[in-house]
Amino acid sequence: MTKQKVDPDGARYVLMTRADWTPSQLILHRQDPMPDAAWRQFQADVARLANFEPAQYITGQAPFFGTMFAVTPAVLIPRFETEELVAWVAEEQTNAQTGLDMGTGSGAIGLTLARQLPQIDMTLSEVSPSALAVAKHNAAAQKVNVHFVTSDLFNHLPGRFDFVVTNLPYIAPEETSVMDQSTLRYEPKLALFADHHGLALFERFVTELPQHLNPHGAAYLEFGYHQEPALRQLFAEKLPQAQATFRRDMAGHPRMVKLQF
Repeated sequence: MTKQKVDPDGARYVLMTRADWTPSQLILHRQDPMPDAAWRQFQADVARLANFEPAQYITGQAPFFGTMFAVTPAVLIPRFETEELVAWVAEEQTNAQTGLDMGTGSGAIGLTLARQLPQIDMTLSEVSPSALAVAKHNAAAQKVNVHFVTSDLFNHLPGRFDFVVTNLPYIAPEETSVMDQSTLRYEPKLALFADHHGLALFERFVTELPQHLNPHGAAYLEFGYHQEPALRQLFAEKLPQAQATFRRDMAGHPRMVKLQF
């Protein structure tokens, strides 16, 4: 297996996470001798980093919205860009009573919203039982009360919601040549890839969505930076009654959309 030069950010991450240090504490202790056990652990971690394994899987933890979430290779590693999607929902859904986080993975989106909007009766759904187990672990660790459902999109989700938020798989299988090796080798392909140029699940989602939203409900989606034109066409054809509002992330890429009914 080809190895890489170890990313200093990854090495710093495993050091800080193992020691439960902040970046400032890492600087403060940078000249301290490492205990033998810590040194052996760091050597083992660096060897895994050299094989492209993500630092978050090595430590079993990833930060999201100021909270640490347990992560395993059964779930995607939460991304900073997704925090912007969560902030958008939290800003607008202060009067909502019911919400759905579809394809919850680690539970990062749904559990964060449940903390941000405590009045909401929040449901977290996931097609992968092993991923749902991680979300349940995080809910218990964070003492957040939500509902869990094993479901392929809306298949086992009776009823309606005031809002739905989802980060569906949207990478086309033909895009593997430009993907980061750590993502391609270690993150769950079920949560990454979708057929039809990455649009297959969006096509199913928009067909089923109206039957699962309350009147004046909204859906919030993350998508690939190059998919806005295709999604605009899809929404115009399949959801002409919905108003689509697109947003760019902090890097200036179109990455989020709200469908308002």
